[in-house]
Amino acid sequence: MSSSNRTETIGLNSWLGSDRPERADFNSDNEIIDSAFAEHFEDDCHISDEERAKWNSPYFTDTYFGDASQTRTIQTACPFTPSWGIVFRVGAMPATTDFSNSKNLNHFAIASQNGSMAGISLSGTSLTVRQSGSALSANEYAAMNSLGEAYCYILFR
Repeated sequence: MSSSNRTETIGLNSWLGSDRPERADFNSDNEIIDSAFAEHFEDDCHISDEERAKWNSPYFTDTYFGDASQTRTIQTACPFTPSWGIVFRVGAMPATTDFSNSKNLNHFAIASQNGSMAGISLSGTSLTVRQSGSALSANEYAAMNSLGEAYCYILFR
């Protein structure tokens, strides 16, 4: 005897103690569950295109080479307006110290549309980097555009 009851949402078997489950009941339940999953996977109307884009490409990354200018704006090819990003010199520590000149050179910074660390800023898809000629504070210098050095930036949605 099949189940006396069915579940409310998708109609799976819900047996009472006196019911006698049969293989066909389990196979039928598996078909119902498989069909429900297939329908769910094919139906993507429950997420927006913006949400889908965030999931499919949550970040953009690229590189630039420093040209030693004190301020440089990089027009990124980022296909979205990032909310924040990081920039770092490739193969370098986040900061290095030049003891002979009493300088601490920062090669890493975080930027957002609402504010940033010293040395970079983010506006729309444009990234502005700085190479300090003078100390930003005490002996701290932004070194985000050193001549010939490679930098990587990662922009996030």
